[in-house]
Amino acid sequence: MYYLLLTVFIVIALLLIVVVLMQRSRGDVGTAFGGMGQGVFGPGGVDTILTKITYWLGFSLMAIAILLALTHPSKKSSLIRDEGARPPIQTQQGTPQGQTAPLGTPSEGKP
Repeated sequence: MYYLLLTVFIVIALLLIVVVLMQRSRGDVGTAFGGMGQGVFGPGGVDTILTKITYWLGFSLMAIAILLALTHPSKKSSLIRDEGARPPIQTQQGTPQGQTAPLGTPSEGKP
């Protein structure tokens, strides 16, 4: 089930890329630099078939992404619960007993 969803996810992502690249630009270069483009306050509500396909592909891509996250095969338990159950990591500061610091290190105490 997971691999079927993953395949559908990849196909939808590629279709979404193609459909977005096929659409006509609504603004001009002036809108990118703070100017007002001619298409900014133009007539709204003109949804082409490509726009509607983009909406549906985007919605289905998000829905399948959520399903993929919920059905991942290696998901065993909550990450938050696992982190709380782990013992804290013990670290040693300074030189371990029975060893000396190498010459020229700040632990020698030379000014």
